[in-house]
Amino acid sequence: MILRNSSLKWLLLIALSCAEWIWMKSAGFQLDDDVLRHGELIVVLLLVSWVYFYTGRERRIMELSHFGAQYMYLFLVLAVLSYLAVSTNKPLADRHFDTLDRAMGFDWAAWKNWVFAHPWFRFVLFVAYHSLPIQLFFCYIYNAHIRASWRNSEIWWITFVSGLVTIAGSALFPASNPYVYYGLEDANHFEHMQHFLGLRTGTLHIVGGGNDEGLIQLPSFHTILAIMLTYNVRHNRWLFLIAAVLNGALILGCPTEGSHYFIDLVVGAAVAAATIWVVRVLDRQPAIQWVTLEAPVQVTQ
Repeated sequence: MILRNSSLKWLLLIALSCAEWIWMKSAGFQLDDDVLRHGELIVVLLLVSWVYFYTGRERRIMELSHFGAQYMYLFLVLAVLSYLAVSTNKPLADRHFDTLDRAMGFDWAAWKNWVFAHPWFRFVLFVAYHSLPIQLFFCYIYNAHIRASWRNSEIWWITFVSGLVTIAGSALFPASNPYVYYGLEDANHFEHMQHFLGLRTGTLHIVGGGNDEGLIQLPSFHTILAIMLTYNVRHNRWLFLIAAVLNGALILGCPTEGSHYFIDLVVGAAVAAATIWVVRVLDRQPAIQWVTLEAPVQVTQ
């Protein structure tokens, strides 16, 4: 089961990498030099994993390093793909997102003004919004520590499926961000907007590595990952409660800290729920159990 699941992940990553390489060559894009540095770290993690696998030593270190390599590679592939998707230069959808927000009764500008008028609340949202990498690292270590590596595999598959859906959404419905759309900030104020506009105008031809600024509006990938991480710790009551509160604040911070429309959050939550459901359904199929690294066991921690 472990080898089958692992092999499928690597095959999918290699297939996506090949497709991206063809796209980049045909469109005149190049990878940033930082990609090589990411690649070196991935190789180091793989070597550590293979050493512990063949020597039969500490299994948790083997699983930690192997998952780290696969997840880092996944994010690298998704980052490059998100840049290529934006370069398709579809018409901007900001006006439609604003219309949908208002139809749902949300006023982005009013929310932004209220948040900015309460610095303590904005600080809470800022901390929560930027906690995502720490949460991912914690779950990664915690799952391996309690010998529940199937949960890390769950994280990988949910990220993979939802990432592809998210990038497809950014290709079909690209948008700048509310600060720029409502005339509150100049586009040059945001580094990701400089990349976004450079891709659309054809002046930016280097992607990956250091150019991995978030370019996606709808759906909100932060919202998806926040729900995924809360779901991932569902077996531990206290961790689940902490994650629910923290990620609730994270999602509330997406409009102001992540420059998202409210519709981005709604669609992000829907994508997260649908992806989790798909992964659970596939995991239950005995003929195609390719989601988990190993059969889930009762965990009491």
